[in-house]
Amino acid sequence: MKSKLSALKFVRNNKKQVWVMLVALSLTFMTMYLINFLLLTTQESFKALFLEQPKRIAFVKLSIETMGVDRDSCSSDEELNQKINETRNRIMDKLKAHEGIRDVIYTQCLYANYQGIVGGIGYDFPLLEESRIPGFLEHMNAKLIDGRMPEGAGEILVDKKVFHNKKMEIGGYFNESTYGKVFKVVGVLDSDNLICVGTPQGYTNSGWYMVILCDEENADMAKVLHDIGIETTEYDTLYDAVDWADMYQKEVTNQLDVAILAILVVVMIFLAISILVAYVSFMRSRVNEYCLYASIGFSRRDIYGMMMREIGAIFGISIVMGAVVTIGIMVLIGHFMLDSLGLVYRYFYPEHLLRLFAAFLAVVGFLQIPIIVTINNIKTMDKMEE
Repeated sequence: MKSKLSALKFVRNNKKQVWVMLVALSLTFMTMYLINFLLLTTQESFKALFLEQPKRIAFVKLSIETMGVDRDSCSSDEELNQKINETRNRIMDKLKAHEGIRDVIYTQCLYANYQGIVGGIGYDFPLLEESRIPGFLEHMNAKLIDGRMPEGAGEILVDKKVFHNKKMEIGGYFNESTYGKVFKVVGVLDSDNLICVGTPQGYTNSGWYMVILCDEENADMAKVLHDIGIETTEYDTLYDAVDWADMYQKEVTNQLDVAILAILVVVMIFLAISILVAYVSFMRSRVNEYCLYASIGFSRRDIYGMMMREIGAIFGISIVMGAVVTIGIMVLIGHFMLDSLGLVYRYFYPEHLLRLFAAFLAVVGFLQIPIIVTINNIKTMDKMEE
């Protein structure tokens, strides 16, 4: 019985050439997955802010038209402001009575910043009276883990991830480049959603909002306002679960997906060309070997099977090598860099692994062209002599 052609003979007898291909493929796998890992760290880090925090808190600013205040009927700015305040208070009372709304506070807000590996995000948080802060922290499922609670004007509690991300210190000034030496960090919070809170200091702020503490079922403010008879327009500001989820999909998920896919395509094009050149060189140096196999009775199908098993072994070993090195590097990056930056990350992204495997399979498919050409040009020894 005719024995099966061994795919490992070429690997054993051409260690230098095979090793070059193994290293190249392993480095490609490692580089691509590490790029995915780092880029998607931004997505993982922003997820709590975009998708979890708005389920508990919303920021609303309504135009005077939406509130139903007639500017022309007011004889002075004082009268206009009085009508706006009265109308807003009535709206807030209706909101407080709505199911799923814990509290509504019209207050000043500040702007916090959180930086990912690529890009950053800014978001508002409320400035409250000291007596309101414990209830606010309870609603937001946050607890003080370092420092103290605010006891005076201009004192800020900062989520621990933001604290590390912005390299803050207890006793240091909060966002000094924006607000100057006005607000001091007095404590660090442990929360699931990057929440910050503080007390006002005069009129230094990033704006005034109706801060609405809600539950997840009542986090769509357009719907909640509709329930109390108010129809919102494009002139109103609604920072709620719907707005943040839409922004997360468009500005984070979609953008990163396009970037990762573009990088993958570019790298794989160069990889395919490089592997093609290297493998064609390997095959040319083995023409006599293929002809010998054909002369002693092996079919083109047998030779093709051997060549595919060789490629399978090379690519398989490369992926395993690349995966082992990649895991080690990810653990080091996570421990020594990402943790210190207050970023959230995970190691396993099955959908992106599938993309990488598909890209490697595409390269194998690309190699079918020179392989088939070589198979069709194989001659037996007697034909070569002719």
